Amino acid sequence: MIYFIDIEEANPLDLDADEQEIGVCCADFYNHPIIVKLLDGIFHPGGLALSKLMVDRLGLTSNDTLLDIACGDGNTASYLAKKMGIQVSGIDVGEGMIETAIKRSKSMRVEDQTDFRVALASKIPYEANSFNAIISECALCTFVDKDAALLEIIRVLKPNGIVGLNDVTVQDQDALDEELRGLLGKVACVADALSSKGYVDLFSRYGFKPISSSVHSNLLGDMACKAKTRARFFRDVGEEQETNSKMDEAVRLIGMIEKQIESGNIGYEMFIFQAK
Repeated sequence: MIYFIDIEEANPLDLDADEQEIGVCCADFYNHPIIVKLLDGIFHPGGLALSKLMVDRLGLTSNDTLLDIACGDGNTASYLAKKMGIQVSGIDVGEGMIETAIKRSKSMRVEDQTDFRVALASKIPYEANSFNAIISECALCTFVDKDAALLEIIRVLKPNGIVGLNDVTVQDQDALDEELRGLLGKVACVADALSSKGYVDLFSRYGFKPISSSVHSNLLGDMACKAKTRARFFRDVGEEQETNSKMDEAVRLIGMIEKQIESGNIGYEMFIFQAK
């Protein structure tokens, strides 16, 4: 199936793809020029402001070490290194994202406080007990094998370490439109997302206790609304019929997601967990 951008144009993929294939597909999807235009360079709801709020709730000190799983372009990681003076590592499956993250750290003069590597969450390239805290934003929802990721989180996290998670929630997968349960839904962060209770249950199985949670679905709604507005703008000013058709399709698909947000089925939440 061809969507408003061809998800498969760089990475042929099917619904039985493994974690690395899905991860690379997601990275390419969000690096696509059309998606960059629609999201205006902000790849998760709330942007850096919500990242700051989450990190504030972690209670970190300058002596702590932090891992950002699915760090993307390294914006949050480099900001934290600069602002808090902590050592920050970041992993992402997208080679282009990691290249950008490294360049960003150099431009912000925090290259000595940061370390970025291409890696899967199920194969974190660090030794056991390396980090006081781990964060992940809008990423766990896309992981094919969430249990494998949790096992790695437990391994590299220090005793009594803390995890901050900002992620998409889907309360009832069966209530999603069929298109949102397929490949598009995977890269759009909904097809593999858990319910609010599902995330708590997942972390509880691995010995974490929930410290706090808060709902930020309005930020997801704002992000969708802005993306749809930009799609309409680019459609109306565009001169190429193919691009205009893609923007029309983007408007339709974003509208589908908006309805799910309005119904309360799709949301966005912040969770703080602590290892026991």
